[in-house]
Amino acid sequence: MSFSETFDLAVVGGGLLGAGIARDAAQRGLSVVLFEAEDFGAGAVSRGSRLVLGGLSALGTLDFTRVREDIREREILLQTAPHFVRPQACLVPFYSHGLLAQARLRAGLALSDALGFDQALRVHQLLSAKAAQKRAPSLSASGLTGAALVWEATVPDVAGLARALAQDARRHGTVLCPHTRVESLCREPGRGGRERIGGCVWTNTLSGETGQTAASLVILAAGAGLPPLLGKRAPSLRRIKSVSVAGPPLPGAKEALIFPQEDLPALLAVVPSLSGWWAGSAAVYHENAPAYVTGAEAAALVHAVQEYLPGFTSADVCRAEAAIHALVVPGQEVEDAGASGGKCDGLLLASGAGVTRFRRVAEDAVDLACRKLGRSLSVPSCRTATAPLPEPPLFRGAGLAGRIALAVAEDDCLTLRDFLERRVPLDWTAEARQAAMPAALEALAAHLGWDGTRQADEMRAWETETALGQAFRVL
Repeated sequence: MSFSETFDLAVVGGGLLGAGIARDAAQRGLSVVLFEAEDFGAGAVSRGSRLVLGGLSALGTLDFTRVREDIREREILLQTAPHFVRPQACLVPFYSHGLLAQARLRAGLALSDALGFDQALRVHQLLSAKAAQKRAPSLSASGLTGAALVWEATVPDVAGLARALAQDARRHGTVLCPHTRVESLCREPGRGGRERIGGCVWTNTLSGETGQTAASLVILAAGAGLPPLLGKRAPSLRRIKSVSVAGPPLPGAKEALIFPQEDLPALLAVVPSLSGWWAGSAAVYHENAPAYVTGAEAAALVHAVQEYLPGFTSADVCRAEAAIHALVVPGQEVEDAGASGGKCDGLLLASGAGVTRFRRVAEDAVDLACRKLGRSLSVPSCRTATAPLPEPPLFRGAGLAGRIALAVAEDDCLTLRDFLERRVPLDWTAEARQAAMPAALEALAAHLGWDGTRQADEMRAWETETALGQAFRVL
């Protein structure tokens, strides 16, 4: 992998935000290279909430502009990526012991309906306690006073959405570099004692190849991974560890169940999926949190869910996941490292977007990049609010061998983990993935030319990842 050209943009981080930035910039005619240390979409955003919150985002803020933007972003995703983003009914129960949260919820829902006057989804409905329990029989009846039925959206396959964004960026000329870790930034002396970033030094983690790529501007969209690249110049980022658990289907659960929390700046959510359910909340705050779910964290999440779903037990949990996110002040998701007293030119930082706002933050980042490059008047405006996201390669109906062939040829699948974690049908359980592992390993080895040593390495990497999902049982 050798690059002789100097790109307009080098984007570091292949999650929703990084891939969204690359797609937006490439659609405007900028030359872009996108680096991702693992697989596109394999980072923190794919292990967090699958919900695209428009109206419910009003629960934690009185920022009318932000709520209106979130509703608009949800509508854009529903219109431009309907094969990834689908409407999701959410049941939000009211309990007498959470009067403050209930009052905040009612005010927030009224606000979201007013601000979302032109939304395609229906406005919320208020239900009696009896009607709420009929819709969700597992709900605790103790203190239940009613519920709101709210329509939001969900992205069942967040990693797949990130890959589709990256692939569309490639259609518009972006050079994609999966499994390529950026080791450092190329620093050059600038004027007046300033420093200029001129590109990236990278290593391909699969081949061991190293290189350097020149770029007029570098955008770091690596979220909580920003500090290692910036060293002493790293901004002070507060980090959140999100914890989630998954299990088989809950009896009678059709809608997502959303529980506002008095003491947490996040919603506790239980969301149905094709293979069962997912429950999670961003609730752990400390800088040195491990990147896996501990037993104490899983127990705390199970206990929080049990308050509302008393039949829910730790025995229902078959897998747990954790992710470290950067907590960014709304409106400050994009930062120019050379502004406000900074002495580093040619570098932008983008983080804290999430599933709902990644497209808007990407647009803001590319707008700023065009200004920094002096290209604001010569490039077209952003088109991602209206341009449909092409449907990815069709896997439906393909057997394992056909699916693997398509994944390798058209979907940047380069490892066993890439396939078994992110390119199998969404309704596959952990047991189904494990059962398919030997055949998948053999087929991938044939397509990618792996020898015996590489196959053994791939199997160990898959087993290690699988073990992390079960770490909560012993730690």
